[in-house]
Amino acid sequence: MFVDDKISLIDPKIFTDNYGKIREDYIKIRNYDFLIDYSPTYHLTANKSDDFLGFIPTLTPDSPWKISPLIFNRSIIRRTPKQCRDCFTTRLLLSQPVLPVLAVFSILEPGVELEPHSDGDQRIDENYKDSSVIKYHFSIDIPSDGECGLVVNNEKRILNNADLNMFDEKLSEHYAYNKSDNRRGVLIVSYIRDEVLTY
Repeated sequence: MFVDDKISLIDPKIFTDNYGKIREDYIKIRNYDFLIDYSPTYHLTANKSDDFLGFIPTLTPDSPWKISPLIFNRSIIRRTPKQCRDCFTTRLLLSQPVLPVLAVFSILEPGVELEPHSDGDQRIDENYKDSSVIKYHFSIDIPSDGECGLVVNNEKRILNNADLNMFDEKLSEHYAYNKSDNRRGVLIVSYIRDEVLTY
């Protein structure tokens, strides 16, 4: 289900007030072409020796869903390019009182509709494997030539640039679609539910 940002300990203004800078980071990293395939089936359990890039594939040309990872297990990812490790967005998220277990720039190719799924990002922190995550979807590069949407538990939201949509992943599956002729870009940040919700 979608979550009201008023009950979150994460101030939504860290996203909305910084839309321009976050979008600049996304465009630089996208143009640098540091992108990898993503799937909710990846094994995301972390330990001290794990680094996000150690157990996911590289980019395949026809992959419909691509990401550029910024944060894994509340830390920078050592093997990502400097553009990812030192960008404004990564520094902003790691400067907050509550740290995300995962943060990625996410690209959906034109004409793609994902299958309903649950990513299970709570697996990243073994102390919270029975909890859930609150996903923050921040729209940063939404095409104007066709509809892009996010669907959570059969509730659909049409995406527009600079909007922030939050949902509790444990309570429902979700999926996204891009009915335009251009790439759709969003920032996805996952927080452990027990760390960010006030109820």
